[in-house]
Amino acid sequence: YRGDLAYQAVDPPQVIRNTHKSLLSRDESAQIDRLLRRNRVLPRRTASAKRSLAGLVICDRCEGKMTVTSVTSRSSQKASYLYLRCHDCPQANKCSAIDYDRVLQEAIVQICTNLPQAVNDMEVSRLVVIKAEQEAAIALKSDLIAQIPALLISGILDQETSNLRIYNLRTEIAAIEDQLAQLPPTNLGAIAQAISIPQFWLDLSESERRFYFREFIRAIRLDPGSSELNLYLKFVF
Repeated sequence: YRGDLAYQAVDPPQVIRNTHKSLLSRDESAQIDRLLRRNRVLPRRTASAKRSLAGLVICDRCEGKMTVTSVTSRSSQKASYLYLRCHDCPQANKCSAIDYDRVLQEAIVQICTNLPQAVNDMEVSRLVVIKAEQEAAIALKSDLIAQIPALLISGILDQETSNLRIYNLRTEIAAIEDQLAQLPPTNLGAIAQAISIPQFWLDLSESERRFYFREFIRAIRLDPGSSELNLYLKFVF
């Protein structure tokens, strides 16, 4: 799909870029890889769950994942309420359920308050330096590949050696490009400021919030037995 060739004789397989016409652009494939890596850390069946907090909330008491549960009112079959509950709690006194909307609202407050500082602590300027270093390494190796035909014509390299050298350089370039694609965007500070507005989150649907929560949050920890709802957000960076 990406126009690459993976050489399977080694583990992990070596990849040579641009050996045939691709079906996906580099940007599209990088986004797909990133989303797949992000979803691997989530419990089963939560990657596309309807509720935005599904798979993210962890109980601070028993360390279990809290799942979203819907309860229908006895007085009105049309009225339903959402709760977060740890179904696999190993404690004798099971962790109590907690109102889903209450946790959702507090999570929005926390991300709007703490995300800009978390991004600042990440040293975005360092990302710019790393990206520049990797791009320079790619340019250097590409220049080396461009010099090989002249070395072959002059007899400094034979055909077999030149082919092997080109193969190794392309493999090294592919590895650096993979590392480059996994870096956070260098304008992450501006993005954090833009989404740290409560109204931004309130205007989203649950599925849209699910996407953005997982872009920035690895886990949400809370104590369901506490009278005060104290959330701790673990960001992805």
